[in-house]
Amino acid sequence: MHHRAMLGLLVGLALLVGLVMTTAPAGAAVPPYAAGPGPASIAPARGSQWYHAVLGLAQAHRISQGAGTVVAVIDGGVDASQPKLWGQLLPGTGIGPGAARDGWRDDDPNGHGTAMAGIIAGRNDNGRPEVRGIAPAAKILPVSTGAEANSEEVAIGIRRAVDLGADVINLSLGSTGTATPDEEKAVGYALAHDVVVVASAGNVESGDTAINSPASIPGVVAVTGSTAAGGFWRESAHGPRAVIAAPAPGIRAPVPTRVSPDGLDTGGGTSNSAAIVAGVVALIRAAQPDLDAPNVIERLVYTARDAGSPGRDDEFGFGIVDPVAALTRAVPVVRSNPLLSAPTRWGVGGPAPAAGRIMPGGQARGSAGDATTHGAGATLTNTGPIGAAGPDSSKPSPLVWTAGLGIAASLGVLLGIVTHLLYAWQRATRAGPGRAGSRVRPRSPTG
Repeated sequence: MHHRAMLGLLVGLALLVGLVMTTAPAGAAVPPYAAGPGPASIAPARGSQWYHAVLGLAQAHRISQGAGTVVAVIDGGVDASQPKLWGQLLPGTGIGPGAARDGWRDDDPNGHGTAMAGIIAGRNDNGRPEVRGIAPAAKILPVSTGAEANSEEVAIGIRRAVDLGADVINLSLGSTGTATPDEEKAVGYALAHDVVVVASAGNVESGDTAINSPASIPGVVAVTGSTAAGGFWRESAHGPRAVIAAPAPGIRAPVPTRVSPDGLDTGGGTSNSAAIVAGVVALIRAAQPDLDAPNVIERLVYTARDAGSPGRDDEFGFGIVDPVAALTRAVPVVRSNPLLSAPTRWGVGGPAPAAGRIMPGGQARGSAGDATTHGAGATLTNTGPIGAAGPDSSKPSPLVWTAGLGIAASLGVLLGIVTHLLYAWQRATRAGPGRAGSRVRPRSPTG
């Protein structure tokens, strides 16, 4: 009996130790969403690119720099004389009589298109080395809408970008209200031609916090803003269509010298966030050229570092973009765009809602004050990227394993304690008087 009691107790204790080792927050145990660097205590500074450290871009650039990919920037054009963009621009296109035909002139008063192009693909060997693009080996296809843009011009721009060979389209602009049928059809055209469409969620304007169009169109990677500490940028629009978050405030970017004499300026907005995610898409497509657009998007959302409420939420979407994880993690293969389903807190699933029911959006981002209007009439403004159930739902989640181990450990400990108490009680009754003056008869050696 002694040996059995001790064995039960030891089994219980062993299971308890196993449970503690499984659930303790040990430094070696890294949750699957944290493959890349997490938030750092780095304050945005005028002379630094804090988000490079937060996103682990030095490590990501050892894997990919976006070579061979084309990123279309639909904006007010791009200043081809900016040293950070020398050799980075492809012959683009202009829409409307006021736009440069090749897109090689920035007509936005704050140099917004140049800033977005620089965030995406700015060179690291001209000028200040810390001001460089997310994908410095990618090429920019400028699609200029001139000094102003409306929804019709943006829709035309999306189609032209696809026809000119874009791998990803960056839309750091948006308008309040629902998307137009032309915009929806243009996005559908891009998705059908294997192009990833990234758009800024918008900035809060006059209390309107809803996500702008075209970011609100199903299938578009709608990007909200995050901070250096990994929090939600409170000036970012947000809502059920949020897909992913990326750094927004205090981003230093190249601009025309007419905007800033040294050709650099610092601004905040979800325009920056969208440009960052578009650059990460370029990194993925360069590293894995055989991936189609749906699986590129899957990589973005599957590997995003969860933030805010657990799972998908209205502020961060699936989490903060993680370039290193997106380039290195094993990700399940999908057969269709994982965003073409109705969003929920924990993932996506079911048919997409009718376009007319999508919540309207917020607005604006400028290089200096993030409030540059980029349109009139049906106005667009500059705004400053699954497996349906998230990580491989065919396998038990860590929570299930932990719960199972907890139950097993509890039963083992309980069994050990009960066995030990029974043994102690039997020893005590052997030595003392039995009930009604009788004595407990000792067991035979074989009992």
